[in-house]
Amino acid sequence: LERIYKLLTRGERTSNVGSPIISLLISAYGALGRYGDAKRVFDSLEGPSDAGCLRAILFACGNTSPPKWEEALGLLHSSDIVGESIGPTHVDAIAVSNAMIACAKADEWEEALQLLRLYGGNRTSIVAFNALIASCGRSGRPDLAMEVLNEMDVFEVTPDTVSFRNAVIACNQAQHAQRLNVKSEATSLFEWWECALSLLRRMQENGLPPDIQTYSSVISACESAGEWQRALGILQSLLDESNNDQKGVNLFCFNSAISACEKGGAWVEALELYERMKANAIKPNTITFGSLILALDKAGQKELSRDIYREGVRGRILNPWRTTLDKAGTEIRAMDLHHYSAALARTAVRNHLEALLEKGLSRATISDDFVIIVGKGLRSVEKPVLLDTVVTLLADEYGLRLGADADNEGRIVVPSDALEDLVDRKSWR
Repeated sequence: LERIYKLLTRGERTSNVGSPIISLLISAYGALGRYGDAKRVFDSLEGPSDAGCLRAILFACGNTSPPKWEEALGLLHSSDIVGESIGPTHVDAIAVSNAMIACAKADEWEEALQLLRLYGGNRTSIVAFNALIASCGRSGRPDLAMEVLNEMDVFEVTPDTVSFRNAVIACNQAQHAQRLNVKSEATSLFEWWECALSLLRRMQENGLPPDIQTYSSVISACESAGEWQRALGILQSLLDESNNDQKGVNLFCFNSAISACEKGGAWVEALELYERMKANAIKPNTITFGSLILALDKAGQKELSRDIYREGVRGRILNPWRTTLDKAGTEIRAMDLHHYSAALARTAVRNHLEALLEKGLSRATISDDFVIIVGKGLRSVEKPVLLDTVVTLLADEYGLRLGADADNEGRIVVPSDALEDLVDRKSWR
C-alpha cells in the first residue's frame, strides 16, 4: 500500500480520487500502532478529508500507546464530515465511535461520555459503548458504567457479553475499593457485589452466556464482601455448566471462592474447594495456599495447615529457602519470609521446627543456626512487619525467647545450641 501511495501524484492525493488507497494505508498503520505514519499519510491529503480517511485516522488515535485522545477530539471537532449519520448533529457515527474509543482507552471517560451525549445514536458502535463502560470502571465510577449500560437500549444498541462483563468488572473493582475503605460518592451508594450478582442474572435472562471472566469477577465481588455462601453458589453453577459445555473453570474463580470462605470462617469449605481444584486438574498458586492456610490458621488447625504447606513445598509453589550471607560473608541457608503473610510465616517456621523434632535428631547432628529473614517490608514503619509474629511463635510454642539480630533487625537467628536444647526438651513427644 505504501508503494502504491507513493505512486499517487499530488493531484491524486485527494479524498475524491485517492481516498480508497489512503484510508486503507492509514488503517493499516493504525492497526500496527504506528500513529506517526498514519498521521503523515493523513496530513498528505490535498483538500478536505472524507469519512473513510477521518474514520481511519481516529482509529489510529485509539490504537496507539498512549492513545492520542486529544488529537482525536481535535480532528473530530474540526471536521465537517456528515457521512452516514442519521442523528440530528450530522456527524459521522463511525468517526464518533472511534474518537470515543480513543478517549476511553486513555481513561478520559468524561470526554467519551460527552461525545456520546452530543453525537450518540443508533449507529454508535457497541465497541465504543463497551470501551466507555470499562473506562468508567477503571476510573472508580461504577455508577456511570451502569448508567451507560442501561442507556444502550435508549440508543437502540443491544448490550453484548462484553458490555455486561465490563460492567461486572466495574462493580467488582468498586466492591474491593469499599473493603479497602477507598470510598467515594460513586462507590459508597451501593453494595456493589449485589449489583454484580444482578448483572449476572440479567445476562442469563437475556440469553447471554457469561464468560469465565464475568463469573470470576462476580465471585471476587462476593469474596470481597464476605458473602462466601453466594461465592460458593456461583462457583457451583459454573462447575455444573463446565461439565455440560466443557468450559474451563479458571484458577481465579477458585482462589476468590477460597478467599471468601476464609473471610467467612468456613475452613472446611475452603479445604473442600482445594480438593476440587486438584480434581479439576487446576494447579494452585501461592495465592491459593496463602488463603487456605490463613483459613486454617484462623481456625487453629495447625496440623492441617502444615499438611497443606508441605504440599505447596512439594509442588515447588512455596519455597522459603534461599542462600544469603552472614555477617562474616559466609554463605548460609535462610528461611526468607519477605512475601509471606503472618499465617503463612507461622506455618513455615512451625513446619521446620516440627520436622526437626520429628526426626529425633541428636545434639551432635544439629550444627547450623536457623536463620529467619522477616524483612523490613513495604508496610513497615519502625520494625519489620513479621518480626513480632515470628518472635511470639518461637516463645509461646517452643520456649525460644529471641529477638531481632543485633546486626540486622530484619533477621532472627535461632542458634544451633538453642535448637539442641529444644530437641532435648521435646524429645519425650
